[in-house]
Amino acid sequence: VHDIIHLRHGKFPRLPDIVVWPRSEKDVQTIIELAMSTNCAIIPIGGGTSVSNALECPDYEKRAVLSMDMALMDKIIWIDKENLTCRAQAGIVGQSLERQLNDKGFTCGHEPDSIEFSTLGGWVSTRASGMKKNKYGNIEDLLVHVNFATAKGMIQKQCQVPRISSGPDLHHVILGSEGTLGVVTEV
Repeated sequence: VHDIIHLRHGKFPRLPDIVVWPRSEKDVQTIIELAMSTNCAIIPIGGGTSVSNALECPDYEKRAVLSMDMALMDKIIWIDKENLTCRAQAGIVGQSLERQLNDKGFTCGHEPDSIEFSTLGGWVSTRASGMKKNKYGNIEDLLVHVNFATAKGMIQKQCQVPRISSGPDLHHVILGSEGTLGVVTEV
């Protein structure tokens, strides 16, 4: 909607200077390293539903803006039928994830209104909620493991572990971070 209003009034907001399409976690790490070494701001983009104005480039940002489009990281890596879990790349669109799981007799259980466009990584990054939350829970209730690429390296976070009372909960730092702290690569 924001984009249509901007176009209708002839106001073109700042656009990304660079757009890249990683295919793997290694690509994401390489892109982050290059962006850091050249002082570029990074905006990860999933399905582009703009629920959180994901690709709105701030006018005040003086650095070059790099948009990291996760669309090519769209594969299910494995399905564990015994533990009823799967691992997928962050760029997989919700509808595709659900269809592929349904073909194997499973469901993701997470169904936001934007399921046909939004991505798994976007759900984690925005701490999404869905229509089936009363039955399956929100995304944070379904999350078992997340890989998160940062300027300091890769964080691999096991999410369903016993609660501890020491230090910040990294799980809740990643959920809802909207790309400000790093890039979700696998879930």
